[in-house]
Amino acid sequence: MNNVLLDHFFPPNEPFSPPPRLRPNKSAPPLTTDEIAAAFSKCSPTSAPGPDGIPYSTWKQVNKINPSILLHILAPLVLLGYHPASLKSSKGVVLDKPGKPSYESPSSFRIIVLIRTIWKVLERIIAARLLAAARLRGLWHPNQCGSLPGLSTYDACLTLTHDVKTLQRPRRKGSSLFLDIKAGFDNVDNTTLARIMREGGIPPYLVSWVSLF
Repeated sequence: MNNVLLDHFFPPNEPFSPPPRLRPNKSAPPLTTDEIAAAFSKCSPTSAPGPDGIPYSTWKQVNKINPSILLHILAPLVLLGYHPASLKSSKGVVLDKPGKPSYESPSSFRIIVLIRTIWKVLERIIAARLLAAARLRGLWHPNQCGSLPGLSTYDACLTLTHDVKTLQRPRRKGSSLFLDIKAGFDNVDNTTLARIMREGGIPPYLVSWVSLF
C-alpha cells in the first residue's frame, strides 16, 4: 500500500532545468522590508514547517531583530526572477479520510504538503506583485472573487443571488452550471501560461519566476 500511495501522491517529476544564465532584470523593483513584513502578517504562527523545520515564528523574530538578513536572502531571487530548486522540496503527510468503507484505494487518503516557510514568504511577495500587475493591466475577470483582497466566496454567492433575483422579477428562469476541475493547477501548461503572461504585459522577471515555479 505504501508504494501505491507514493505513486499516487508523489509521481516522478521531470528533472529541474535551470535557466542557462541568470541576469538581473531591469523590470524588477527592489524588494523592500515592508513587502517582507506584509507577507509575514499573512502567515499563521501555528502552521507546521517544512523539511528545514524552521517555523514562521523563528523567521519573524529574525526579521524583527535584523530585517536586512531576509532582505539579502530574498532580494536576489526577485531581481533575477529565479525560483531555486532547493526551495521546491517538501514534506508530505498522508492522512486517511474519515468514514471511508475501505482504505485500499489512494482516494481514501489526502495529503498535506509542508514546504519551507521562507518559500511561503517569497511566494506571498511574488503573489502580491502579480496581483498588482494584473490589476494595473486589467487582466482580472469581472467575476473573479477568489484570491483577491477584499473578495471571497461570500461575494460570489451574493453576485449569483443578485443575478437570479434579477431574472425572477420579469418571471424569467435562470440556471447555473458549477464545475469542479480536478487537478487543474497540476495540469497547467507552463509554456502556455508564460505566453499569456507576456502577452498580458506582465513584467519579465515575474514571468520567469512563475515559469520556474
